[in-house]
Amino acid sequence: MPIIFSTSSLALPGTLARFAGLDFLKKAAIALKSGGALYLPTNVLLIAFFNYYYTFLQLDPDDLSEQLKRQGASIPLVRPGKSTAAYIKTVLSRISVLGSAFLAVLAAGPSVVEQISHLTAFGICWDFSAYPCWMCNRHSSESSSRNNFPEI
Repeated sequence: MPIIFSTSSLALPGTLARFAGLDFLKKAAIALKSGGALYLPTNVLLIAFFNYYYTFLQLDPDDLSEQLKRQGASIPLVRPGKSTAAYIKTVLSRISVLGSAFLAVLAAGPSVVEQISHLTAFGICWDFSAYPCWMCNRHSSESSSRNNFPEI
């Protein structure tokens, strides 16, 4: 879920720029598109944020500690009640950091491969209209070849 939310959030400026046509939104969309200057750091930060938020949304430490207390269960070496909630909160925070790092590596992999190898197999222009695609310039008149591969 965090990767989906992050990717959708990064696509929002491009979508708004297509409809509004505002210059600052076009600049933001170019910076936040895959391969853009701000894409990787923003994507990693958004993944970390959404992962942390989603984890604590699904597993509320206070509610979980209350359920354990009602069932007569406990975590070894942790007193039931507020101590259990604090312990669960600490464990969830640590797991969220590791999970965020894993998801960030997983999501950033294709972009890193594109930037290192200069392959543009992942960069597809999704402009199906008759107008030029201002994000990739694939349909512009300056473009010498249809697929923008460098001449060898």
